[in-house]
Amino acid sequence: MRTKHAKPSASNPEGGILHQEGPIDASNVMYVHKGKATRVGFKLDGDKKVRVAKSTGEVID
Repeated sequence: MRTKHAKPSASNPEGGILHQEGPIDASNVMYVHKGKATRVGFKLDGDKKVRVAKSTGEVID
């Protein structure tokens, strides 16, 4: 949700604070693993680079 402060106008005579839906960047989203938010790290599994949940240490992909 975004917060927009609007001046009074013909379409919105009271003005005030409006809440609008809006886009969110992928960098501001946290991964949820087993119902709990966790950070994501990387480790080498043989010669492959895999994503790992920091809270549990389990491989995600």
